[in-house]
Amino acid sequence: MLQRETFIWSLSNVPLLEAYIHVLDGDPLQEVVKSVIHEYKASVVPKRSNFRECINHGDFSDLNVLVQPEGDGHKISGILDFGDMNSGYYIYELAITIMYMMTEHPKPIEVGGPVLAGWESVLPLNEAEKDCLYVLVLSRFCQSLVLARHSVTLNPENKEYLMTTSRKGVHTLRQLWKLGQEQVEKVWFQSAAQFGKKK
Repeated sequence: MLQRETFIWSLSNVPLLEAYIHVLDGDPLQEVVKSVIHEYKASVVPKRSNFRECINHGDFSDLNVLVQPEGDGHKISGILDFGDMNSGYYIYELAITIMYMMTEHPKPIEVGGPVLAGWESVLPLNEAEKDCLYVLVLSRFCQSLVLARHSVTLNPENKEYLMTTSRKGVHTLRQLWKLGQEQVEKVWFQSAAQFGKKK
């Protein structure tokens, strides 16, 4: 398996964000990020032994997916950018996918249900994975926001590109945190169940 112990973008390493959180000094978002990291340590770390292992692509965003027309819609024809591959868990890939899809949708909270339904049509989540999905999605938002700001301090000339996800994600992260796990999971899992019934 590829090493995950120090790879900052691995969802196994969310606590490493604490070394970078100073880039949010003076920004109210810092308290949300600190709270998410705390929640990750409290609720995800104890359950990781129940996650199913795999190699993660690690950056499954719309920018890295090739599609081609098929019938009335499209199908995935290829995947790009394997530079963030690392050892991890299937649930990480789902969380990352939901997070990136949320940044592209006008109603981001609603995205989780359809993505989850598609995922579970192939690989149903176990209880530990279900319990941690919300926190893992928030954790990926935190990674993206904090590490983007850190990267801008190193490469200010690339700010426009580096802040792409961050600009879209700040509002969504706040919204997810404000709604809370119970409310967000209700939207996601009920919507996913409805998609399952349509099959």
